[in-house]
Amino acid sequence: MRSYSDLTVFALQATSLFALGRCAPSQKPLVANLPTFNLREQTDVLCDAGSRHWTGSVPITNDKNLSFWYFESRSHPQTDPVLLWMSGGPGATGEFGIFKDSGPCQVNLDGNSTSKRPFSWTDKANVLFIDQPVGVGFSEISDRDLMAVTLEQGGRDLYAFLSIFTSRVFPDTADKTWHIAGESMGGHYVTGYTQYIIQQQRERAIQSSAIPLDIATAIIVDGYIDDSRSAAGFYDYLCLDWRGDGRKPLLDPEECESMVAGVPSCEKKGALCRETYDVEICTLASSHCNDTVAKFFWKNVKSGGWNPYDGRLTCENPPLCSDLQGGPTREFLNKPWVLERLGYPGKSFSLIDMDANQRWEEDGHLFLPTTRELTWLLDETHIRVLFINGNDDMIINSPGQIRMLDEQPWARQAWYRQQAFEDWHYADGEIAREGLTDEKKKGGKWKGDNRLSLFLVDEAGHMAPWDQPEAVGAVVRAWIRS
Repeated sequence: MRSYSDLTVFALQATSLFALGRCAPSQKPLVANLPTFNLREQTDVLCDAGSRHWTGSVPITNDKNLSFWYFESRSHPQTDPVLLWMSGGPGATGEFGIFKDSGPCQVNLDGNSTSKRPFSWTDKANVLFIDQPVGVGFSEISDRDLMAVTLEQGGRDLYAFLSIFTSRVFPDTADKTWHIAGESMGGHYVTGYTQYIIQQQRERAIQSSAIPLDIATAIIVDGYIDDSRSAAGFYDYLCLDWRGDGRKPLLDPEECESMVAGVPSCEKKGALCRETYDVEICTLASSHCNDTVAKFFWKNVKSGGWNPYDGRLTCENPPLCSDLQGGPTREFLNKPWVLERLGYPGKSFSLIDMDANQRWEEDGHLFLPTTRELTWLLDETHIRVLFINGNDDMIINSPGQIRMLDEQPWARQAWYRQQAFEDWHYADGEIAREGLTDEKKKGGKWKGDNRLSLFLVDEAGHMAPWDQPEAVGAVVRAWIRS
């Protein structure tokens, strides 16, 4: 059986405390019996970011230290909001987001230097990248069997980290507006962790012990929410002219007929999964959808076949089919001088931790949807939810996301489902309004409102912010400014 988890699914103004390469002086323990956090201000030698930035780690238990990389906004760090970014996987690191996705710099081909990226999300926000679940990237764990493999466990670790980060590491962030963002598996992280944080805030408010975190929005990029609906989307993507541009089916008629015949039973088992939230039932539903619908996609993910992360490309080396793990970025992050500046001399670094990926799959909670969590965020909080999806992403395809959100239960579901898609445009890194400029470019289509929106991005694959930094950046800047 092959399922989505066979591939890694991807998805401030602060006083400088330390000079480059110097660790924090001894501080009082933040939590009883825990060591202190560490923090290092970095320079453009390590990341040509266009703003001040720091790396560090925070002990959240005696066995876990969560690593982070924090970038000030390029514009107004004192007043701009904070955006927390979580890469997908499970097992993708924050560094993947920094250097290969939404971050402010990229590694040059020499594997030994970086250059500034325009239209970074740091243009208008202070951005916090983290290595989670603890144990991936530079985050450290004493026993990998203690690694979080469910959203509740991961949410607990994130809440502990944010409690310390906002009170001791960068206390000015406690007064800022926050946006929680993630890509791919980040769809699960954003919905599940945000619900956990809000619930903890409400429960602890009685004892006045809640972290004062004002979460305004959730931003989900090519995000995994519901396995069965994503599987059904394969039929639309592979067999229908779903964009209305005259495209031809990618499969022959017999295969398309077999796929469409399998969709009803896939949807039925997916509905039972959503009703029960039972790990065994949801795992079986995922397996069934794979065997009846998604198998026609997976059989073409092979050398010279489809690249699941970008339908415009061919597969180089299955199953990842592209150089997500290696290349100049991995070479750079394993340079002795880079590891020394980061504070991890001698460490072997991987952009994606496949052991973490396997642990989540073996536990089984990976196959649960987060439709309940999304309903809760929409109906029980003020949090606004933005979905962004690359139209050339095959594994988390746009038709599947359209299906999922049209069928997503919440108070305004009927209204949302009836909305028609409209074109959206951008110019100079901002969403362009009609009549304002002749230089505007079409970004794709969108539907929704200020509560729930879906933006489809043309000429973008699974890592949409990397493929279309100006277009996606324009959407994000408009969203966090609303």
